[in-house]
Amino acid sequence: MHRRRFAPLALLLFAGLFMVLPGCSRAQQDDVGVVARVNGKAITLDLLEFQYDILHFNALSGELPSVGALREAYGEILGQLIAQELVAQELKVRGQEVSDEELQQAEAKVRGDYPEDAFEQMLAEEFLDIAMWRKQLRYACGIEKFQRLVLRPSIHLDHREVEAYYQAHLASFRLPERVRVLVVRAQDRAQVEKALGLFRQQQNASALAAAFPAAQVREVVVPRELLTPAWADALHGADAGAKGAGGQGAILSGRAGYEGLLLLERLAAETMDIPQAYPQVEAALLEERLQQAFDVWLGKALDAAVVRVNKRLLHKKDDEDLPPEPAPESADGPTGDEGDQQDIASGNETG
Repeated sequence: MHRRRFAPLALLLFAGLFMVLPGCSRAQQDDVGVVARVNGKAITLDLLEFQYDILHFNALSGELPSVGALREAYGEILGQLIAQELVAQELKVRGQEVSDEELQQAEAKVRGDYPEDAFEQMLAEEFLDIAMWRKQLRYACGIEKFQRLVLRPSIHLDHREVEAYYQAHLASFRLPERVRVLVVRAQDRAQVEKALGLFRQQQNASALAAAFPAAQVREVVVPRELLTPAWADALHGADAGAKGAGGQGAILSGRAGYEGLLLLERLAAETMDIPQAYPQVEAALLEERLQQAFDVWLGKALDAAVVRVNKRLLHKKDDEDLPPEPAPESADGPTGDEGDQQDIASGNETG
């Protein structure tokens, strides 16, 4: 699922919007494990750590992040979580919060990309908790729903905007030389040969797929410069066109069986015109406009919200990445600054 940026909020976190308030020396029981509260709703350390593990899964490298790097990463992730929680609260106010049914549908879609029990295996291998994963998935569904139901209806693209963007990014719509190829994959070479022969007679990929259900049949368009050496050699010198459809074609063997290639068309380099490029232009403009609309909404939401953040995520000490010096012992026992471990900051209060 697409992840929208929340850079402005992360910057606000470190620009001093959330001021540290004086607090008691020890946190109340219900604040244990809480790194922030958004209008009273807690964001917990385990959710923050879960998101960090997903984005910075680097266990095999043996590298340990510095305290400063960890603080910066946690601060950026916390900014995203605060924004996501504000979105969730806005949807709830509107009566459009993510339902359990919608969450189940989103999970089923993700699981559909994994064969059999591979999804659970992936979670186990990366030590990811399914409950935390579902919580983050609900946030992601909320962002998508907020964009679609709240932000998108307010955005209207003018044809002049589309044309101006197209002209300003003309190089992006330049298509290189390409080839259109019929690909047939099967375990049996004779089946691939029969499939290629049938296509040369009927010129119908759908009928071919129906006639050979055990084979994988598809048409692909590949930039010439991205052809693998095997494909480039197989298609070199082949004639394309409806009549003859790439000559006899070529059959390659590999670990997965046999792969038949039939050159259907050589496409010259060209620049897409505006009607062809419109879907891409629209998507790019919508991305920009949605981000702008979200930034405006987020600024207003923060002004109206009470956000309290753990002060350890807000302030950096100059020597925090240095090894700690041994603390002097006294008659009363070890000394330290345990009292600030659970201090919480407020979002729109200043003192």
